[in-house]
Amino acid sequence: MKVLLSTYSCFPCQTSEPGNAWRAINEALREHEVWAVIADAHQYRELTEPWLEKNPRPNFYPVFFKLPPAFQWLSRKTSTTAIYYHLWQEQLRGVVRELHRKINFDLVHHVTYGRYWSPSGLRELNRPFIWGPVGAAETPPRSFVRELPLRYQLSEAARDGARSFCEHSSALRHTARAATIAIGVTRESCAALQQLGARRVERLPQMALTDTDLAQFAALPAPPPGPLRAICIGRHVHWKGFHLAIRAFAQFAGKSSEAELWIVNDGPFRRELEKTAARTGVSARVKFLGTLPKYTDVLEKLGQSHVLLHPALHEGFGNVCLEAMAAGRPVGCLDIGGPASQITPATGFAAPTANPAAAVAALANFLEKIDRDRSLLAAMSAAARAHVTQNYTMRLINEQMRSFYREAVEQHR
Repeated sequence: MKVLLSTYSCFPCQTSEPGNAWRAINEALREHEVWAVIADAHQYRELTEPWLEKNPRPNFYPVFFKLPPAFQWLSRKTSTTAIYYHLWQEQLRGVVRELHRKINFDLVHHVTYGRYWSPSGLRELNRPFIWGPVGAAETPPRSFVRELPLRYQLSEAARDGARSFCEHSSALRHTARAATIAIGVTRESCAALQQLGARRVERLPQMALTDTDLAQFAALPAPPPGPLRAICIGRHVHWKGFHLAIRAFAQFAGKSSEAELWIVNDGPFRRELEKTAARTGVSARVKFLGTLPKYTDVLEKLGQSHVLLHPALHEGFGNVCLEAMAAGRPVGCLDIGGPASQITPATGFAAPTANPAAAVAALANFLEKIDRDRSLLAAMSAAARAHVTQNYTMRLINEQMRSFYREAVEQHR
């Protein structure tokens, strides 16, 4: 088929939105001719074109598109990128109409940004239309937000306001109704797609692990003997919930005098995390490792730990949780969003979210349980590896997406 992808954020890499788009392109190229509209912003063009010169992709036709110069400043500031993206998608409608007149596409697929509350510029082509996977419908209970410093409460309020505003827009509802198949990442996002009026809603992860990834994580040793080491891996932003991980560790640490919590990476919320460690009396046992030089260094630290703590307030998916389970590390998270959708009772623990204190206490009990019973930790480690291998491989995800392509074309006839 001739397939058109909307991939605003895209370049040859392994992570986040650009990596998701690049994987979608390469998977579609296995069977189809592919046109991908990519933003001519954020260095996407500068990174993609030289790579393609050295690594040609037959039947791949990138189309770089940007807004007029008067709007370019919006793309350069974090606070205004969402506005630029919205305008870009609206202008995309004319770009793809012209492309469709020339090419006559068989199917169109919106890939990035993968969030449910942004309209897609593909919505008016009247072709079989795949929308997603999309996420970002995850919402923490208000009691969790009220604990944050004021500026982060305001950030959450702005996020909620933007989503609510867009949910009432005719453009978003038109996108939902136009989608032959709308794909949500989590139960929350699937529910949001149904509320918007999508005719058929399916659930599928945004990404999974390749055979190379699985081999790399399988090579890591089983959780070692000795004092329990919990680990958090990710950018230090408030919604990752690492402050909750520190509080849970502090409650547990009084019962295990040599346990440690390692926190990998860095970010704007680090100072608040350090304050939390000091306030709970565990500064000496919470090790801020910073941004490690190489990914293999991160893997080494993961291999020296026993459990991943990732109590994110609204993580759409959480690749790190898959990676931890593939390495045989159980995951402790909140019963919200992507992490909760990935684990099972045999591979981790999703803390109830009645209130922050209860969630923290539940995570602390989880740490105590696996520390006290190392045979349980070993069983969860083995189950975690098997769970990822059986359910979260790129091979399985790609097979499902190919099936959606076929079904969308058949359903549109």
